[in-house]
Amino acid sequence: MNTPAPAAPATPPVVPTEITKKSKKRLWILVVFSIVGAILFKMSFILFFIGMLPAMVAYIVDIDPKKYTSMTVAALNFSGVFPYMLDIYFRGGTLPAIESKLSDPIVWFVMYASAAMGWIIVYSSPIIAATALEGVYKGRILHLETTQKKTIEDWGNEVGGEE
Repeated sequence: MNTPAPAAPATPPVVPTEITKKSKKRLWILVVFSIVGAILFKMSFILFFIGMLPAMVAYIVDIDPKKYTSMTVAALNFSGVFPYMLDIYFRGGTLPAIESKLSDPIVWFVMYASAAMGWIIVYSSPIIAATALEGVYKGRILHLETTQKKTIEDWGNEVGGEE
């Protein structure tokens, strides 16, 4: 009697050290840009930090090493924060300018709704891609079936595998 070979013992996945090195490098880059941004943009950086909180959360929860989800959310989130940040910057970056923006619910809605649109894109893209590919594949199948029928008409049933 043949006995099956024993299964290899399960080992936990090994996290490469490159990922942790990249994460540390990204963290330092983020810290440097934050310090430079706080110095250059003063009060408008406060709005930027508060407005980009959804992107920061997306970065933390994104488990993909390339961070595609957090990049999508951050890009749309930034598009909602940037106009208000520029407005504060061009008003001189004063405390009343930032207070007026942070007390306006429309500003909060635009900043966070733009981040929500990023999440909508992240979750709807696979569905849209699957639907599009399904249509392409159905069209290809229809084309192949039409070609097969024409070939059987021209050459006979032996070509189609039917005898």
